[in-house]
Amino acid sequence: MSLSKRQKALLAVFLIGFVALVADRIVLRPQGGPRPASADPRPVATAGTRPGTNLPAGPKKPPATVAQRLDNLLAGKEAGSEELRDPFSLPLSWSDTSAGKEGRTTDAGAAFARRHQFRAVAVRDGQSGALVDDSFLTPGQSLDGYTLVSLGSRSALFERDGKQVMLQLTDP
Repeated sequence: MSLSKRQKALLAVFLIGFVALVADRIVLRPQGGPRPASADPRPVATAGTRPGTNLPAGPKKPPATVAQRLDNLLAGKEAGSEELRDPFSLPLSWSDTSAGKEGRTTDAGAAFARRHQFRAVAVRDGQSGALVDDSFLTPGQSLDGYTLVSLGSRSALFERDGKQVMLQLTDP
């Protein structure tokens, strides 16, 4: 059986790869490869010692299953559980119930007041309303999440989440 030049080259590449694999498994890493990854955040003690000491490890407990660890976390028994948070929850800065809500609402109200210009108190079809920017709003209607609550002779009161913003009529 005679092999073509191409077949000889492919056979040589295959043999080199096979020899490299055998050398890697037997000579370079006889322990069988890298350690498997662990979801445990604590460092793993190596060579049968307790962390921070040179004493031999005591009898090993079987590792806790994922279900057991989740049950411990839920019950608050897991070490460091008070500093853990739900990875799927929104950051506190996005929440309306966080401690900084007061400042953000005030800032949101000020931004609303800067964005919109109260132009006039008007009457249309017997209903009084406010002309804000180019929109006619009657009490109960909303603009950017703020509901028009009441009208004065030179002001319009808007409310959102219990916070009120007053737009004043400016002289031209």
